[in-house]
Amino acid sequence: MNFALALCFATLLPLQETKPEEKPASPAAPVVAPAVAPSAAPAPTAPIVAPQVPVVAPLPAGQQQVLQALVIAVDGRSEWKRADSDKWKVAELNDLLDPGCEIRTGLRSTLSLRVGKNATLVIARSSRIELPVIVQDGAVLRTRAAVYRGKCDFKVEAVGVTSDFQVLTPSATLAVRGTGFSVAWGGLTGLAVAGVDTNRVRAIEVNYLAAQRTVFVSASGVTTTQIPDPVQGALYLTVFPPPSPDRQLADGKFDPSRPPPPPPLIPDFKKQQQIDHGGSDIGIDLNSGQENAGRPPNHG
Repeated sequence: MNFALALCFATLLPLQETKPEEKPASPAAPVVAPAVAPSAAPAPTAPIVAPQVPVVAPLPAGQQQVLQALVIAVDGRSEWKRADSDKWKVAELNDLLDPGCEIRTGLRSTLSLRVGKNATLVIARSSRIELPVIVQDGAVLRTRAAVYRGKCDFKVEAVGVTSDFQVLTPSATLAVRGTGFSVAWGGLTGLAVAGVDTNRVRAIEVNYLAAQRTVFVSASGVTTTQIPDPVQGALYLTVFPPPSPDRQLADGKFDPSRPPPPPPLIPDFKKQQQIDHGGSDIGIDLNSGQENAGRPPNHG
């Protein structure tokens, strides 16, 4: 074995000694990169502007401003009363409620309020809420809302000043800072806190603002409760629904608010019955098969 390994190494060594010498490589000629024309500077892009957040100007130090709550949506019957009164008033759109007011909603009622400068409340049915404090104290918006019964959704916005918003219940006090949640309290269930549907609250706010806008009507324009904008009303009358004879008025104009009349009834009762029942009794008398009703069968 050792002899075989020695023979192999002896065979390899002469091969390494007779390996031809490598000639040194000639120095490579320097490669000159082609001249590249300087590219034009990229055009400056417009900066991305973040949406403006509503900002409430702070008051001078030591100065206070008493704020109010505004009714922005009424669904059903709700009532409210002042702090110094025992008389309840039916809530209506654009009512202004002072601090200390108390609100109650009916069994099928919902009331929405814009409270102060940074909060929106949606009071659910069968609820009783009180707003003891609504004030701006310098750079602080201070609000207190007491939930005695029922459920209320709170959406509090960050408006550039400090927000001191607290929700009081018979069992706990909750703080809201630039966010929102839903608070429910009942004698049997106690306190329940959940997330708020902010899209629903925003829709209520948008609907109120859209209803408060000013509409200019020309001599030929028409504005209605369903379609306040005369341009949208004209588009509706022109494009949809298509004019038809059953929607013509006496003066020749078209009234899109009138639904088309129901299809006329066929005088022939059998044909009408064929239509109503899918033709299962075509040509069959309604009294057919009733001649022997209540009699014993005839077996011949």
